Amino acid sequence: MNDSDTPAAPTSLLGALDALRGPGNLLLMAVGGAAAGLLAAAAVGSAVHGGRLTVLIALLLAWLVGTTAYCAVSLRQWQRRHGGAAPGLVAAVTGGFAVAVKVLLAMLLLFAAVLAIVVAACLLFLLTQIPGIGPALDHLVFPLVAVVMGVALYALGFIAAPLATVAACDGRSITGIVATVLLVVRRRLFDTALRGMLLNLVALAVVALAAGIVTTGVLSAAGVQHAVHIGHAAPAYAGHYGGYDDDMGGAGFAAGPVAGLMAMTASLRDVAASASVLYFLAISLGLVVLAAGWVVIFEETARDLDPRALEAQLRAQAERARQGARAAQDKAARLARESAARAQPPAPDATAHRDEPPGAG
Repeated sequence: MNDSDTPAAPTSLLGALDALRGPGNLLLMAVGGAAAGLLAAAAVGSAVHGGRLTVLIALLLAWLVGTTAYCAVSLRQWQRRHGGAAPGLVAAVTGGFAVAVKVLLAMLLLFAAVLAIVVAACLLFLLTQIPGIGPALDHLVFPLVAVVMGVALYALGFIAAPLATVAACDGRSITGIVATVLLVVRRRLFDTALRGMLLNLVALAVVALAAGIVTTGVLSAAGVQHAVHIGHAAPAYAGHYGGYDDDMGGAGFAAGPVAGLMAMTASLRDVAASASVLYFLAISLGLVVLAAGWVVIFEETARDLDPRALEAQLRAQAERARQGARAAQDKAARLARESAARAQPPAPDATAHRDEPPGAG
């Protein structure tokens, strides 16, 4: 933005850390991510033993569940930053599901736009095959196509989805979401992309910090736990092996600690399971920061853009395409009826009447 009172991007993005103050956002993201992971694992299992339709349904459900959790966090942060109270968990999940459906439909439209760009690129490359001017034209077409496709694919992969999520939280329609994303990509692509990169660094720093704390705690707690297990299990196992007498051939002294280590091995699985849960929560913290940070980026890059004119243009184009498709369908139906009427043989009485000589009646 060009306003003088706009805060600097690194400073303003640190405001996304406010989303970590309450446990609600972390709970939503962690539960949604775990459910999405289980559904994805079910999809992998279905790929081995089930059909393609089952795999597709499971993957779609996994995406929808994970996106709903992300959208629920974005919705809570959007309402909180606009002076309202953050909705409860149930209300956030319900609203997040509606937002996720809007985002899915908007992304399908944006994907269709990227496919249109690919088709246009193919047509341009066909022009470069014209003898004579083709090689010279290729030097102009290839850089243009490379830039346009690079911008389109980067925007679709890294910018469109988070911006569409916040635009849906703002209550915009599907065409309004598409218009907002197109305006941001057209006018403020580099500004938005750089802010997104800075936000990724902030989220990565949060995950690294949380992972470091978790690693320190897991190692220290595991050391204390192992020492307790060895000390507790050594006398029992020493008694089991008959004590520290000479019948063990000198090995009785080490039998207790060694047996304690063997008994301690079973607890390592529990430690690994607990550590994996903690690391998953650390990753969820980063996702919460990403969701809250894109709310900040949207306010700084898209809040003063008016997508109504472009939205009206998109609606008009969609209506013209719908009318053209309906007219083509009616024309095809009419031609099919005419073809069927021409192929139908004439009625017998009409034929007999046609074969009678003149004046026979």
